[in-house]
Amino acid sequence: MKTKLIQTTLATSLISLAACAQSSRVYFGTSQSRGIYFANLDSNTGTLSEPQLAIELESPGFIVIHPHKKFLYSTSSGLSGEKNGGVAAMKINGDGTLSLLNKQSSQGRNPCHVDIDATGQCLMVANYGSGSVASFQIMEDGSLSEAQSVHQHKGSGANPKRQEGPHAHSIFPNPENTFAYAPDLGTDQVMIYQLDPSKGTLTAAGAAQVPGGGMGPRHMKWSADGKHAYVLNELNSSVSVFKPGAANGSLEFIQTVSTLPDGAGKEEMACAEIRIHPNGKFIYASNRDLTEKGRDSISVFTHCEDRFQRLGTTPAEVWIPRNFNIDPSGQWMLVGGQRSHDIALFRIDPATGHIQSSGSPVSFDGGPICIEFLD
Repeated sequence: MKTKLIQTTLATSLISLAACAQSSRVYFGTSQSRGIYFANLDSNTGTLSEPQLAIELESPGFIVIHPHKKFLYSTSSGLSGEKNGGVAAMKINGDGTLSLLNKQSSQGRNPCHVDIDATGQCLMVANYGSGSVASFQIMEDGSLSEAQSVHQHKGSGANPKRQEGPHAHSIFPNPENTFAYAPDLGTDQVMIYQLDPSKGTLTAAGAAQVPGGGMGPRHMKWSADGKHAYVLNELNSSVSVFKPGAANGSLEFIQTVSTLPDGAGKEEMACAEIRIHPNGKFIYASNRDLTEKGRDSISVFTHCEDRFQRLGTTPAEVWIPRNFNIDPSGQWMLVGGQRSHDIALFRIDPATGHIQSSGSPVSFDGGPICIEFLD
């Protein structure tokens, strides 16, 4: 009888663990709401729970989750009395809510992107308005130090309306966690910095030019093996592919591929986000229609034998897909509609990379602009 009871209890526990594994918590940075929200995604059914407020925060935007899953960081408004923007550190509570730890000045205007090195010791921020980047030490309690390094970009580009000066749009560490790369929309360059996680510092180490003129590099992603970097160009609706160069930390250009089908007009179109599928076989990019003509879409690419090519483009089902993300199981894609105030869900075919709408978008008053999975 005792053995049977133990077996029953064990079976129940395993069922409970399996049920937990089916659900992934996801956080949403927003542009026109009270703060940061969270919801749960059932990876078996692709069902997203109603988003709930995790924390009230002024002007939250891009978010990133600490590698240890205990803390979350966000771009935000600046400190009282400062013209610069800010970065906020928060603790992730068991119930999904967030508790503010502290805020620091981003040391620049209009911070638009944050990221963390692989060891969880250094937070980096890109300031779009001032065209600068800064770095911070992450303390043991998750709070942020004052900025440990600040770098001002210089230069301009071929587009007089958007490239009158530098506009740092994002910053990412490489897989080796030795260098950080900051695409600058205003200068058509990817600025390169040597990364010292233990000190929370960045040291200038050169730049890589995105050929073409008026490209507007926005975001980028590295392949897991570190052999390729994919730079998404907002103004030209394209992806430029690089590989590590001969010099330490440098990048060597390979090719540029349009995110849109042949013959599709690029006027009033702008790329936003780029992501790599967990299986590493497919790369996705979002295309925003700035004219409200319903041309918003998600494009899928593959990279085989040094050939990077677009496989297809699917309507995004939302207006202005500024951000999207893929759940850890690789089965589902969540696409945030910044202007339509909703979230579209797509099922992903892991064999072909193609996506298919799984139903009507979920209403979300916050205007999601960043989507990050906790687990």
